Amino acid sequence: MGTYRFKLPDIGEGVVEAEITAWHVAPGETVEEDQPLADAMTDKATIELTSPVDGVVRTVACEEGEMVAVGADLVVFDTDGEEAEAHPAASADSPSPEPAVKAASGGQGTYDFKLPDIGEGVVEAEITAWHVAVGDSVEEDDPLADAMTDKATIELTSPVSGTVTMVAGDEGDTISVGATLVSFAVEGIGNTEPEPEKPSPAPVAGTSRDVTDKPTKAPAIKAEDRPIVNRPLAAPAVRKRARDAGLDLSQARATGSQGQVTHADLDLLETALEPAPGETRIKVIGLRRKIAQSMAESKRTIAHFTYVDEIDVTDLEALRKRANAKFADAISAGERPKLTVLPFIIRALAMTLKDWPQFNARYHDDLGHISQFSDINLGIATQTDIGLVVPVIQQAQTLSIWDMAREIARLANGARDNQLKPSDFQGATTTLTSLGPLGGIVTTPVVNKPEVAIFGPNKIRPKLELRDGAVVERMVMNFSVSCDHRVIDGYDAASMIQELKARLQDPIEMFLA
Repeated sequence: MGTYRFKLPDIGEGVVEAEITAWHVAPGETVEEDQPLADAMTDKATIELTSPVDGVVRTVACEEGEMVAVGADLVVFDTDGEEAEAHPAASADSPSPEPAVKAASGGQGTYDFKLPDIGEGVVEAEITAWHVAVGDSVEEDDPLADAMTDKATIELTSPVSGTVTMVAGDEGDTISVGATLVSFAVEGIGNTEPEPEKPSPAPVAGTSRDVTDKPTKAPAIKAEDRPIVNRPLAAPAVRKRARDAGLDLSQARATGSQGQVTHADLDLLETALEPAPGETRIKVIGLRRKIAQSMAESKRTIAHFTYVDEIDVTDLEALRKRANAKFADAISAGERPKLTVLPFIIRALAMTLKDWPQFNARYHDDLGHISQFSDINLGIATQTDIGLVVPVIQQAQTLSIWDMAREIARLANGARDNQLKPSDFQGATTTLTSLGPLGGIVTTPVVNKPEVAIFGPNKIRPKLELRDGAVVERMVMNFSVSCDHRVIDGYDAASMIQELKARLQDPIEMFLA
């Protein structure tokens, strides 16, 4: 058994790469000489690439829509012994090849720093900020980049001292776990595997052939299982120009003879999208993009409704102030946190949701079931300099008022300083969002899918009321709940809020249970 490497041939006219627009084979398939392998498009033309040998496809270079450089492996075949004998590898008597990466005359090598496995099933991360650029000299532990996953934002630091020779993409790009994030020129041999240079075989129709022993066959993939990539058709130069200009090719009108987007089409698109005088355009990346995607998905799939009621919190405010006054010395010494109204609201909510488990739930519409939870793991929507984040108070129903206040402060400060762990953002079963003194009169918060409810206390304000023939001042607060109408009915929302209201209007009740 031998190996035949079919490399993307030199198509001439200065072409250095081609986009694979269609695959006609997949790993595990048996092919014959001259059988179509793939269609490739360059700036000059679209060509069909055919097999130079009989064999079994071991690997293909990429997915449809991706670029392959001229001279790079396009398809690797397992071939029979005769084929291997016809194109032998370098013998043991051949001169020893030099390593592709070695300690060169200056004692330098290459160190590739790959995006580490962050755990929790994370397979990719978005680069939200670069702290280095090509040519920069860095020391070990210097910050390289900030990366955001579905779980958390992390800072990536340099594992070595050296000079940056490559960074993996622009801010806003997504990088897979295990992919090279930054390459360095370092003293020594680095960490890349030396690759022996192969003797050049006799050219055959723009291909080259190498032989190895006992190759590992890739698992067979049926042609119908290959991913279908619905990307606009465009030449590499057009695609690069669009990428550099931040243009979405799908928005261009394709007028090319083969339905491809041309440079002229990009000219028209740029004219249509040209900023108006005084307009500033900011690329939507990182947390802002995640929020946009999440909120759009929630509004698109959840049938929202919002119920609002007014709650008299005069007695609650009096209780809160008495508690802070009684423990003023401990609060000043940092032994106890100062109480805001939020811990009382959460305690009342946690007690109420024991009787209304349908609000402390997730609706997995793709699986066709609803999960209700005994623990109330409450997400607290928190505004930070980088956007809205939602750390989670775990088992809120078990915490005292003081412990609740302490945990709220820890999560809020940690979120603003980007010091929280991934576990601090996991497991929410429902969410509360509060703008504090900016809370407005009424809010209609968006449910955080797959949760089914989100609670929104609004600001406390004075209100004059007529009681027993006299005008009195009371402190009131509107309280909102937005619900997934596929799971929760309006009557249930109103009934649940009435029970919560009773606890907040007579706060002693929540300490007698």
